[in-house]
Amino acid sequence: MGHDFSWYNFLPGYDGLLVFFQEHFSRTVVFNDGILPAKGVFETAHHIVAALLVFVVLAIFSLIAKYQMRNLQDVLIPSPKFSLLNFFELILQTCFNLMRDIIGPDYKRHIPLVGTLALFILFSNLLGLIPGFIPPTDNLNTTLACGLLVFFYFNYQGFRVNGIGHITHLANPIGEWWGWFLAPLFLPIELIGLLVRPFSLGIRLAGNMIGDHKVLLAFAGVLPFLLPLPFMVLGLLVALIQTAVFCILTCVYISLHAQEASH
Repeated sequence: MGHDFSWYNFLPGYDGLLVFFQEHFSRTVVFNDGILPAKGVFETAHHIVAALLVFVVLAIFSLIAKYQMRNLQDVLIPSPKFSLLNFFELILQTCFNLMRDIIGPDYKRHIPLVGTLALFILFSNLLGLIPGFIPPTDNLNTTLACGLLVFFYFNYQGFRVNGIGHITHLANPIGEWWGWFLAPLFLPIELIGLLVRPFSLGIRLAGNMIGDHKVLLAFAGVLPFLLPLPFMVLGLLVALIQTAVFCILTCVYISLHAQEASH
């Protein structure tokens, strides 16, 4: 199955979606130079439909988990059997512990963002392990959107905590009076380091997932039944690690900018 074809092609109305993107958005795909616009259209349609699919799956799983929690007394002690509720509890508890260790006592404020990103990225990465499904994180448009969301969020937290000090800290990270003499040197360096963060987040995630997906597709094309199994296990490891890396860096950025005033 080629990269321009997936199970999404069997969805009703998918051909109409391709025509819509061909007419309106074929030239806006990231890194699409216009030479092969059709490929960009296929990739854009795939990753949008895949992202919507992940949202639907997460919504359904969340409703099921909420239904399982209807009687709190029965779920206070985790069931020894694997369940969807246990799966969500494992993921979110790991995320919460990570946030508490990196961000500190105020970590609960940031759970909606980091928890949502963790679930979306993890399920998107895992979707790529199913033959015929292209994950949304296999596309720079998706991963850069996640990176920009993190960028705007931690800058908002910086302004919320420190006010104008969020900007002056870039010019004088030392915090001493004589540090202002070095502002012409520090400010460009700090600005470059700040502006590159969303791109590093997005490119790192997309690059790893694209590489993993290409390897899996290559070996699946040679021997579809047995040969891809070790690479699917490796892909599972990559999916988990890349989710953890994205969330760790998000927590680090939030921690750095929300605590600038204490330095």
